Amino acid sequence: MTPSPTEFDYLAQGQLYLQQGQTQAAIANFNAALDINPELTAAYYYRGLARRNSGDLPGAIRDYTTAAEVDADYPVAFYARGVVHRHLGEFEKAILDYTLAIDLEPDDADFFYARGVGHASLSHYDQAIADFTEALRLNPELPNAYYNLGIAYRDLGQRATALENYSRALQLRPGDADYYYARGNLYSDMGDYLLAVQDYDRAIQVVPDFANAYYNRGIAQRNLGEAQKALEDFNRTFELGQSFAYLYHNRGVARLDLDDYDAAIADFDRSIELDANHANAYYFRGQAQARKGAFQIAVAEYTQAIELRSDFAEAFRDRAEAHRQLGDSRAAEADEGSFRDLSQGRA
Repeated sequence: MTPSPTEFDYLAQGQLYLQQGQTQAAIANFNAALDINPELTAAYYYRGLARRNSGDLPGAIRDYTTAAEVDADYPVAFYARGVVHRHLGEFEKAILDYTLAIDLEPDDADFFYARGVGHASLSHYDQAIADFTEALRLNPELPNAYYNLGIAYRDLGQRATALENYSRALQLRPGDADYYYARGNLYSDMGDYLLAVQDYDRAIQVVPDFANAYYNRGIAQRNLGEAQKALEDFNRTFELGQSFAYLYHNRGVARLDLDDYDAAIADFDRSIELDANHANAYYFRGQAQARKGAFQIAVAEYTQAIELRSDFAEAFRDRAEAHRQLGDSRAAEADEGSFRDLSQGRA
């Protein structure tokens, strides 16, 4: 007579199905294992994994909770529950679960890394840095820990340290598009636009449809004076399905640099339709109108920009020039005075 499958047979078969991505078959086997032994902690844990993979996050949390109740010394149950809480945006709960896992197994680098991500999500940068640093002490080969340290230090304004960590992450994982993209953004923040472009290039080589990399490369190209290249990058961003106010605005600025005034104005129009409080779009639309010789319209545009940003020094300066072109020297002098005051910090 063939012996009946044991709970461990069902557990092993469920794990095999789980590895193959057959989540429902996996769950059925874990159910069978639990029918035989309702205290089988691993069956609850793996059924939680299967439910998480199938999108049943509340069911996954229930299974991880039961696993922890059956065996309070089972750290991966707390860790896995923390992962689900993080995916649900419940970062405080995630941190509590990761801490429980760490208390049980303080030498697991992944637990510290995960808690660091939870802290970083709440802008608890000091705690996040401490956790990522501890994760790297336990396992120096964790590129994501260096990457997330880079993000934390960048957000704290410590750019040199952020750059060091991004570069270390890339040494460990040189083909990661997100790492290149993040370092490119940092170089842009630092005004190193040529290096930024080089990193965006590498990110795009890895992921040819990386829309944000094209967009940010376009901004860097414009800052390098490469308006045509910037325009090409912004157009590619549109081709990849992106459409937002700042994309229209930046393409408008590139077109303005290329003296394509009507096309620039059309982009600024669309930017303002999407964000009516975008002072820069009014300002640059005013510049386009002024270059076309439409100084009265330009004055109205600069005025709108100033109404949105009372400290917009450049708008006062350019409105002064538009007033002069219209023969209104009194208004021009008033705007020039405002420009001087703002430039010298007296506003």
